[in-house]
Amino acid sequence: MTKPKLILSDIDGTLLTDAAEILPATVTGVKQAVAQGATMVLASARSPKGMFGLAQQLGITSTMIAYNGALTAKMTATSLTVLEERPIASAVAAKVEQLVRENWPQASFNIYAANQWLVRELGPWEQQEAAGIGYQPEVVVPATWLAKPTQAISAYRSKPTYLEIVATGVSKAAALETLIADEQISPAQAIAFGDNFNDLDLLKLVGIGVAMGNAPAAVKQGANLVTTDNNHNGIQQVLAQYFE
Repeated sequence: MTKPKLILSDIDGTLLTDAAEILPATVTGVKQAVAQGATMVLASARSPKGMFGLAQQLGITSTMIAYNGALTAKMTATSLTVLEERPIASAVAAKVEQLVRENWPQASFNIYAANQWLVRELGPWEQQEAAGIGYQPEVVVPATWLAKPTQAISAYRSKPTYLEIVATGVSKAAALETLIADEQISPAQAIAFGDNFNDLDLLKLVGIGVAMGNAPAAVKQGANLVTTDNNHNGIQQVLAQYFE
C-alpha cells in the first residue's frame, strides 16, 4: 500500500476529543507517520496561535492552514511567518458585522487577523472559546476597527453553533493546492481527516479523504473512508494501514 506523503487534519471534532484532548494513540500514529517521511499539516478554522500548542504535542513544525484556508503560515514560540493570506475586505466585513449586530444581537461576533482575535465583549461564548483554544481575545468596537480603505463572501458551519465567514474562494482545499504548488507532491498523494462541512472540499480533493464517525451524513458521503468518531482511535487506525 502506497504511503501518503502528506497528512492533513482538522482539529475540533477530528483531532481533538469532546474533552478537547489529543488521544495518545493519535499522537503515536502521527509521530510514526512523520518518522517514515510523511508531513503533517493542521488545517483548521482556528488561528495559528490556537493550533501551535497542539502542533507541539504532535511534535510537528510544519505549515499550518488557518481560518479555513484564509491564512497559511508557519509559527514558532516567538514569531509568525505568513506564507499566504486571503482576507475579507474590511468594508465587506463591516457590513457583515452590522448585519449580525442588527439581526442577531445575541450572537458572538469574532474577527481574526493574523494572530489577532477581536471581540465586542467578553461574554460566555467568548470565554468558552478562550478556554478551548488557550488564550484571551482583545475587546474592540468592531465597526471602528473595520473602518479602513467589495468582494463576495462564503459561509458554512463548522459546528452546530459556529458560522464561519470567509472571502469567496477561500477553503482548506484551495490553501492546500497553493501550499503544494511548488512541491513535488500532488493532492492525490495526501490523506485528510475532517468532521464537518468546512472540511468537505478538502476531503474530496485529496487521494484519501477520511470523515470522522461524528461527521454529518453529507460529509461522510463525500469521503473515501469513514472512521470512528473523534473520541476513539480512528485517526491512528487509518494511519496504521499506511505506516506500520
